[in-house]
Amino acid sequence: MDEGLAGIVNAGFGYDEITFSPRWPVTPYRELRYVTGYESVGRYVDCRYVQTEEGFRYHLRSPAKKIKAHLLVPSGKTPKTFRVNGTETSFTLATVGESHYVDAIVTPVGGAADFEVLY
Repeated sequence: MDEGLAGIVNAGFGYDEITFSPRWPVTPYRELRYVTGYESVGRYVDCRYVQTEEGFRYHLRSPAKKIKAHLLVPSGKTPKTFRVNGTETSFTLATVGESHYVDAIVTPVGGAADFEVLY
């Protein structure tokens, strides 16, 4: 689940660096929450996802100092704006097969990385 549908990969030590490539847009869910981590040391990743007609958001809470985001765009949608913690941020659009992704490397602030993609 972590590395598959949730797309949360511990790319460092104790989630200090994360590769984040969730695939929630392929599910019928428009809102969800997923939490994973290492309970014994209190390090976790908490992800909330919301999809609307205008775009989608991920609210990510983690100990990460660096996040490599690879965000699947729902089929038939074209991303126009990408925001991180409310600030418009540059991104690249990647294509894998017939799927499109918003790609960016992000430095979270205070354990928070709020991603918003608008169409």
